[in-house]
Amino acid sequence: MPKAVYTLTREQKRRICEWITHLKFSDGYASNLARCVDMKELRLHGMKSHDCLVFMQKLILIAFREMLPESVWSALTEVSLLFQIICSTMLDVNKLQELEAKDAIILCNLEKIFPPSFFDSMEHLIVHLRYEVRVGRPVQYRFLGGLKMKVKHKAHLEASIIEAYLVEEIDLFISHYFESPVLCKRNRPCRNDNLATNDTRIQQSIFNYPGRASGASKKRWLSGSEWHIIETYILTNYKVVRLYYGLFLNELYEHYQSEDPIVEELVAT
Repeated sequence: MPKAVYTLTREQKRRICEWITHLKFSDGYASNLARCVDMKELRLHGMKSHDCLVFMQKLILIAFREMLPESVWSALTEVSLLFQIICSTMLDVNKLQELEAKDAIILCNLEKIFPPSFFDSMEHLIVHLRYEVRVGRPVQYRFLGGLKMKVKHKAHLEASIIEAYLVEEIDLFISHYFESPVLCKRNRPCRNDNLATNDTRIQQSIFNYPGRASGASKKRWLSGSEWHIIETYILTNYKVVRLYYGLFLNELYEHYQSEDPIVEELVAT
């Protein structure tokens, strides 16, 4: 019996797992997905709901682009784009209306690929998500992750969530009456801020960003491409370099006496 069109070979699974282990995200965007990779079984496990959402919205478009047939990848892409629109911080009513005719088509495309055992009530809820977003507004304030953290009394879930919200609002309101040196939720520094003063930091503005390194430090030699990236960043972002850059262009212009059109263009910019 031939394999289904959506199945991956062992080599393809290994490449995806290795790719995920080398992914780097911004602080707080997602957890460390490398911990969820099992290189022996070549599968993902232990992913939180937010990690699954990030993988479905952002990574699925890249991970399977060259490994799945066009029909399968297009169907998965439509699902990914659907959740990107629904989970965006700003809702576009016109795009939500356009999704009204695409919800059923997306499900039909998935039913052409996956077996009937794949579908249950959760997959068919895609049809109702668009209406739920229009009524309930952005989903960032209705994620179950934040609600589950507020549940302390499992016998009375709603009352426990309401009480936690009241305590949070009261705490935020009272924090406005504290003196500025008092640390509270409103003025709490970022978790990667080392609380260094201006006297202890490097005086150059380009290297004066607050924060600290995460994890143990180690030394290594930079590659040629990394060194080129650092040089380009400094030359284009460091204000002190602009003065010397202008002097260099003027000297270059005087030396060639504006005979080179490339030099004239650089000086003009």
